[in-house]
Amino acid sequence: MEKSVDIRLTTTIRQPDMEEQVMKLQSHGTLTVKNNRQYLQYREQQDELEIRTIVKFNEEEAVIMRSGGLQMRLPFLLHKEQTGNLTNAQGSFMLTTTAHELSVSGTHFKVRYDLALGAEHVGEYEMEIQFMEATE
Repeated sequence: MEKSVDIRLTTTIRQPDMEEQVMKLQSHGTLTVKNNRQYLQYREQQDELEIRTIVKFNEEEAVIMRSGGLQMRLPFLLHKEQTGNLTNAQGSFMLTTTAHELSVSGTHFKVRYDLALGAEHVGEYEMEIQFMEATE
């Protein structure tokens, strides 16, 4: 079953020796429920690129997949190190995530995680998505 949703995304980035960054995005997308997993799909503009994002999640695990101008796969499993990847104009990179919080409730998804690029810790990220059935 697929339905149209309005999406509010808030990403908070905490990096060593830098001020906290908060980015907000509003978008439209679709929510599909299949095999006890939810799939949230939406698009966003980054500079000149249109990025397509799919967030696949349930109560125990999640994966963020992005494509268009860059390719990224970020897997999350609570309190476990997971390996993902990023490919952009600069090359391909291994990413490592360790999720400290992963919550799903009704129309809300949140993941808080440490991110490493190769062997280098780049910061703590928090991604919170609220999605409501779209009103036409």
